[in-house]
Amino acid sequence: IRTPNGGQYQVVLHDGTKVWLNAMSGIRFPTRFTDSREVSVTGEAFFEISPDRSKPFRVNVGNMTIDVLGTSFNVNAYEDEDGIKTTLLEGKVKVRTSQDLQVLLPGQQSVFRPADKSITIEKANIEQATAWKNGFFYFNNADLKTVMRQLARWYNVAVVYEGDLPARMFKGEIGRDLQLSDVLEILNEMGISIKLKQ
Repeated sequence: IRTPNGGQYQVVLHDGTKVWLNAMSGIRFPTRFTDSREVSVTGEAFFEISPDRSKPFRVNVGNMTIDVLGTSFNVNAYEDEDGIKTTLLEGKVKVRTSQDLQVLLPGQQSVFRPADKSITIEKANIEQATAWKNGFFYFNNADLKTVMRQLARWYNVAVVYEGDLPARMFKGEIGRDLQLSDVLEILNEMGISIKLKQ
């Protein structure tokens, strides 16, 4: 299943696991789990895993694998972001690559950067990681390019920069139900000059 720009979708897998897909995201899964529970994800997805100790759940994301028991977590693996982020809300997961293995506890986030093949663990901002699922854009000291990447995916627009980018950081929430013109007006009021061309 793939979601388009501006789309969001929820699917319930054969074992009862619930998956929410953000815009420009995808999940590949079997119609029925037999010996194992394994899926592949691109983009961003939020999981509520149905517990089954005899069959751990596995999520493949690029060159990284997330091994799960019963838990809920978010994975952000967009190719235009600076790494693959796994944010754990409940339970326990193992995040592993061919070079590294880390165990996440609730409230922690792992960041895997393919360039150096390392996984780092940091305190998670749960509200920020799950805002998309709850219908918001959430920015916490985000630069302009970070803001525009999220808007581009949701509103299905291409962003072109002209001149020097302002060095300011953005903080706050914007509802994803707003029209693009309303969001651009908010940014214009903040001193960011944005023009929309068809």
